[in-house]
Amino acid sequence: MNLFDLTFMAMGGIIGAGIFSSVGEGIGVTGRSITLALIVGMVFQMSQQVRYVFTSSMFKVSGGMYSQDALVLTPYLTGVAGLMLFINALNWAVYGISIASYIGDLFPVLKNFPELTAAVALAIFFVIGYIGVSAFTKVLNAFGILKFVALGLFIFYGITKVQAGGFEGEPYFYGGTADFFTAIALMSFACGGATKIMNVQALCENPKRDIPKAWLISQLVVVVIYALLGYVASGVAPYDQVANQNLGAIGGMFMPIAVTGFFVVGGALLSISTSLLSSIPGTPLTVMGMADDGWLPKIFKNRLFVFILLYIINLIPIFLGFSLSELISMLLVPTMIITAIKNYRGMKMPEMYPEEWANCSIKCSIGLFKALLAISIVTSLITSAFSLRNLTMTQAIGTVIMTILVFVYPKIRMGSGKVKIVSTTDMDKEEAAAK
Repeated sequence: MNLFDLTFMAMGGIIGAGIFSSVGEGIGVTGRSITLALIVGMVFQMSQQVRYVFTSSMFKVSGGMYSQDALVLTPYLTGVAGLMLFINALNWAVYGISIASYIGDLFPVLKNFPELTAAVALAIFFVIGYIGVSAFTKVLNAFGILKFVALGLFIFYGITKVQAGGFEGEPYFYGGTADFFTAIALMSFACGGATKIMNVQALCENPKRDIPKAWLISQLVVVVIYALLGYVASGVAPYDQVANQNLGAIGGMFMPIAVTGFFVVGGALLSISTSLLSSIPGTPLTVMGMADDGWLPKIFKNRLFVFILLYIINLIPIFLGFSLSELISMLLVPTMIITAIKNYRGMKMPEMYPEEWANCSIKCSIGLFKALLAISIVTSLITSAFSLRNLTMTQAIGTVIMTILVFVYPKIRMGSGKVKIVSTTDMDKEEAAAK
């Protein structure tokens, strides 16, 4: 993979199901300030990912982000981070809820059965993922350009319909500063995804040089697209008509029927589908790998068991009636806490790996590097705190309990003596030694 391949992959990773699912929710939280929330959310995401960018320019490891985490974390914290990867599979429920919303727009009769529609849709994707979809996924990925076209049409048709001065009583910063930061936390879900290129180092021509460049280029391009998208989505109609609506419903207010149909099918549904098909087959392998390392019981080595368990777990928030924003917030709370810990540990990278730091393709002083990671810690904790604020008391208590268990379980597992982690080394060094 060259620089162009990596840049396109990173952009595709960012512009995925999240943006089609959560912008309307964000408008509901902060009104027309969603445009600024998207921009700040992207800045937050970039700060939280900066350690991976530096690590990719220092090391070439086949294990992707998991291996990059292991380079700076203790074995215990490696287990914590791995367990969070398992829990984050709950974000598939977000996609199921979003699919049900868009299908309801196409077939209004199904609007009365959103939970069942979401459950059936997820079941179809889980079956396809279990059977094996390598060829099918490649075909769908070839149509990834459609989501860029769909968003382009949304912006093209809508930008002239925006009421720049606002509608009467139009709420900017709806709910005040606190809700604005809650929207930033929510939008960070839609701004992530560029780190997927960190997992393909072994397939790159020059990963230590090209991955950081692709990461930066993709972020700058997408933040412009997102700013225009938020501007249109929040400004084409009064707040009470666009708040908490999906982009298909908003697009139907100003786009021709045929274009709206293309947007829903070719943009939203295809984007969500490719996101699911690219993650469902691989995540069980990660869970099985954790079982191999001893973090999970032996039964988790059974692929069918893992698929069935993940499907059942994703049904829970769907039938409990969680909204998109609530489910996203519940996942972001522990994820951002762990991100802050990983980036705190990452501050020691120049001292831990002086040779690799000296040869890093990104030239940066140690002081600036640590300052960037300090910023990332602050933004991670802000995201976590305001995500927690978006939950009901019951949901908040459940999220806190889940977060505590994420830290307690690996400690118990290590105490059992069943954990054995295989360390990773720089592939460039392995190749040099072989020669």
